[in-house]
Amino acid sequence: MMHHVLIVDDHPHQVDSMARTLPWTEMGVVGVHKAYSAHEALQTLDIVPVDLVVTDIRMPVMSGLELIREIRRRWKDIKIILMSGYADFEYAKEALRQDVEDYLLKPVPNDELIRSIRGVLDKKAAEWQGVISSQRVLHTFREHLPALKTGLLLELLRGRRLSDSLLQEKLDLYELPFTVREKAALVLVRLEEPLADYDQRSVSLLEYAIANIAEELFRDDFRIWSCLDDYGYLTFLVALGEGTKSLSEPERQRMLEQGAAHLQHYVGVYLKGSISALVSDWFEFPEAVSDRYQQCLFAFRQRIGSERAFFMTIGSTEEVQKTAFLSSLYEPPTLKMTIEAGQWNELRGKLERIFEELLQDEFQFEEHILEVYLEIGGMLAYIAHKNRRRLAELIGDEYEKVAGGLPFKTVKSLREWTVRILDRLFELVDRERRHSRAAIVQQVNEYVMANLGKDISIQTVANSVFLHPSYLSRIYKSESGESFSDFVLRVRMEKAVALLKNKGIKVYDISGELGYNQTQHFIKMFKKHYGLTPQEYRERLL
Repeated sequence: MMHHVLIVDDHPHQVDSMARTLPWTEMGVVGVHKAYSAHEALQTLDIVPVDLVVTDIRMPVMSGLELIREIRRRWKDIKIILMSGYADFEYAKEALRQDVEDYLLKPVPNDELIRSIRGVLDKKAAEWQGVISSQRVLHTFREHLPALKTGLLLELLRGRRLSDSLLQEKLDLYELPFTVREKAALVLVRLEEPLADYDQRSVSLLEYAIANIAEELFRDDFRIWSCLDDYGYLTFLVALGEGTKSLSEPERQRMLEQGAAHLQHYVGVYLKGSISALVSDWFEFPEAVSDRYQQCLFAFRQRIGSERAFFMTIGSTEEVQKTAFLSSLYEPPTLKMTIEAGQWNELRGKLERIFEELLQDEFQFEEHILEVYLEIGGMLAYIAHKNRRRLAELIGDEYEKVAGGLPFKTVKSLREWTVRILDRLFELVDRERRHSRAAIVQQVNEYVMANLGKDISIQTVANSVFLHPSYLSRIYKSESGESFSDFVLRVRMEKAVALLKNKGIKVYDISGELGYNQTQHFIKMFKKHYGLTPQEYRERLL
């Protein structure tokens, strides 16, 4: 296990000694974090995933018990070891009420402290092991198995491409009796009046009932896998059973059509409703599943339309679509999805696949170029408007080509234009991101400088710039090269030095002006930073 531990004590030398001398690596600890007050501890907990807090009980401003109460309120899974120099039974009782793992009396021998920390971390590891144990995972997995099966079939219908090995691995894991590169067919079912007029809950139950009827009808001769598709069709992927593998293709087709016709009949008899059904020819799974699905959808729209209780079969040689379908343009993730996720490399790769498909002979029509052009134009408008910009502002003089109709007659010219526009967009986005991060750092610096005498934490600053504290902490460190807490400390110490030059200002006044509620705490922090107390530093200055 890789644990993070936070040590909290208002005596810096004790914290530093523990962090330096204990065998943390041997105990599975990869991060040892230090805080010299409860306030600093909370700042650290805001941004670091701490597993164990080892804290002193008596500290100025906020005691160890108050810190524990706040931890319990906000981070219930954190383990706590409490240390105290006072053998006070009341403290022990309160510690137990706060669900503290151990209560140690100072001075704590190293071997006792190590034994306590190791025991608590082992307990933490055992708890997480229980969460991810095979039995629990298997139980959860089985609960979600129907949704996983449905989701995988939907992805294949939408055109997602998986390697044969990965798909077969998923099929086996989901207990689906299908094999890649075997023959399969599709059956699409549309619910009609009065079934389609029921409320959503009733329709869902009807869909479940129809799927069960199909399972019963097909189970002796075929294996089936079903889902409700994006258009409301019940879609069944059908593969041959052991008894039908030896049959000729016409015989298989006849049996499949017969089963679909029986499904239509039984829905009418037992569910008192009407369905239309469409049966495809046999194709190779999964290579042709998306294309054949698109053909089925086209046939439903063009051939069946508004007809009711209609039954239809489409054949492999039948010209279902006279014009080829650009599958790469619409297969997930779409252009807008990649933009939404900020996946610029994926966007470039997807556009390359689109243009490679567009260059094939079957797509050498102006309307295919128009189709791709309109999709790219829509993507550009989406980027602009999502960022509260006008498209003309985003792409400059190229806007006229977008607004003026179809300016491209060849795939080559459209491809070159798209690459040029994307290069410009990438440069603009990168420049704005860098500018945005620099602006955030500037806002943080200004906030800190204006509020040195107040309570400054990563949370309060994050609230002022409307960012999550963890995200703000990473941005600040990557852009400035200095952690937020180090910056606040450095600025306060530099301001303290400037104030110490004035003999008329007392040390406790400086402490208050810099936001320290306890002068002693300020003195400790100053000495840790400069190696001298404020008074010693002033004497040396003067």
